[in-house]
Amino acid sequence: MMNKFKTGQQTVNNKQREFGPTKKRKNTYVVNMDVMANFSMFEMCLATPMAVVEINGVVQQKNDGWMKTTSFPNPGASEMALSYHELAPFMGKKLAGTIVEYLDRETGEPIAMLFPTNRIMVRGSDEDFEKRLNHATRRDLKRQCEIRNAFIEKYLAQKQK
Repeated sequence: MMNKFKTGQQTVNNKQREFGPTKKRKNTYVVNMDVMANFSMFEMCLATPMAVVEINGVVQQKNDGWMKTTSFPNPGASEMALSYHELAPFMGKKLAGTIVEYLDRETGEPIAMLFPTNRIMVRGSDEDFEKRLNHATRRDLKRQCEIRNAFIEKYLAQKQK
């Protein structure tokens, strides 16, 4: 009886070694939203320039003086910029200024962006973008959406009072 259990355990362990753990394929951008005075002038543009201070936890530039910007697609970026000051007290400045870019499991190409407002912008077809993510990345996308949704619900409940 004990041998069968050990054999079954070894089979499970061998399968885990065969496939290995999957890693999340994403890039996380932390943006300093307090640098620009008025983001509303970019609402009608294809993209909004934002000062990225951190990518995947690595500091890109200091939070002072002149800063380089990176363009992020609208309407996700403009919605984020317009709602930042309302959401920051609930989410915190870091989460309210975080954009997550999800990458294709095979090519590593960016296929979707998640903004703090829970808007997901997809490159290509909306129907099949989740199929192009690996398992760990799909789970992370779902988890990140749930986290943002909880804060947005708190904000909306406070606003209705």
